[in-house]
Amino acid sequence: MVSGTGIRPFARLVDKSNASVWAISPAGKLIYLSSGCDQWLGFDSAVLLDRRCVAGAPVSDDKLDLIAAALAAPADLQRRGTASLRITPPCLELHRPETREVRFIRIGEDDTALTFAIAGDFNDRLPEPELKDAVAIRQQLDSWRRNHASTAINITAGTSNEAVRLRRRINVAASTRTDVGLFGPPGSGGESILIRIHELSAPAENLINIDGPLMDSDLLDATLMPALHQLAESKEAGVTALVRGLDEMPFEAQQRLAGLLDTFSGRLRLLASCGSQLLELNAPTDDVISESLSLDEERARGLCSQLIDVISSLTIVNRPLAQRVEDIPLIATAMLDTRHAAGEGPAERINRAALDAFVVYPWPHNYEELEHAIRHAIRTAPGNVIACEHLPLAIRSYQPGANLNRAKQTKISLDDAIQRYELRLITETLELTDGNRAEAARRLGISRARLIRRLEDGLPNQPSGKESPGKESR
Repeated sequence: MVSGTGIRPFARLVDKSNASVWAISPAGKLIYLSSGCDQWLGFDSAVLLDRRCVAGAPVSDDKLDLIAAALAAPADLQRRGTASLRITPPCLELHRPETREVRFIRIGEDDTALTFAIAGDFNDRLPEPELKDAVAIRQQLDSWRRNHASTAINITAGTSNEAVRLRRRINVAASTRTDVGLFGPPGSGGESILIRIHELSAPAENLINIDGPLMDSDLLDATLMPALHQLAESKEAGVTALVRGLDEMPFEAQQRLAGLLDTFSGRLRLLASCGSQLLELNAPTDDVISESLSLDEERARGLCSQLIDVISSLTIVNRPLAQRVEDIPLIATAMLDTRHAAGEGPAERINRAALDAFVVYPWPHNYEELEHAIRHAIRTAPGNVIACEHLPLAIRSYQPGANLNRAKQTKISLDDAIQRYELRLITETLELTDGNRAEAARRLGISRARLIRRLEDGLPNQPSGKESPGKESR
């Protein structure tokens, strides 16, 4: 169970204790697992040797890679030298490993340091608030990766209702080979979702990528020519067309595509992304509308009636990032994990101030902009923590406009009254907690991200010399 011979005397002693102990090399690979790990994990843990033990490292559906990544140390271990984390490894077969407290110890310096992990009962840890947040996010990510291993792309991370609905829709689409219409704003990562659906539902099937706005009827035929030959030559063949911007495709090309889908019904599948302005196509009256629309009305809606019927078979709605505020810290950390595991930089976590900046920023370009921000930050940060100064200028300098005092209106606004009441409760709770946002959010029963967004969007400008309780650093 040991890579090399130098660690064998130590290994024999540890194996006698039946303790669950493992070692991670400076390169982030498992180089030793004790016999106690076999009982905990439920299989011969020697098969994990030389696998990447870095959070976010799995790039395949191999469960062993996922288990190895789950055994990784938490963030900031390099600076502190020791850290604790509760770990629930994914199950390989029927055996379900129990959750254990794990103490990590880093021995050595720089590129030659080894990391040892011991699973047991440790109740003496008092982590810094920053690290406590990082550990909580890491545990949420581990749970997400463990429970949604097959569809765990970073866009789907989160606990909001929107994240849950998105994962459920993807699971349904991935479980059967059917036409799919995905609605979402530009930059929302729709193409990565559709590609993942294709990989899970028809991995051996030929995939043709089509840029809808660039197509005319002739170019569409030329792009699909190899696939059409394949479908014509074999009655058993299947092909998937992935169309980006279906609603921006010229109308004649749409009609040609609809004709091909009808000709090769069941064998030519359509995975299409559309703009969020077409969400009304999901209304219950679609059936009637698609039959009664005139040609000019179809053009105005952006889609021909035949394609409306096709993509209505299974639709997925991918909301703008600004509507998933609670999920932003989790999504950002998942993106950071992926890039850190790929060796793009030393940063392992995002500090509170930077996460607060992410939460407040409106993200006009959605997930693609967040991905760019993480890529910029991990290349800019010299250490293992991403701070505000490492973020792109547009994000770190963003100042949300405070709500100005509105002129008195004769009509009473229920929304305004609720907002004022909510802000008063938040302000009073912040005063009771001495400005501690995390504690205030816990007492109010809301997420810290939601509390921050409410403060930034709703608190009025403070008089000179008086600081808002929402600006407290904690």
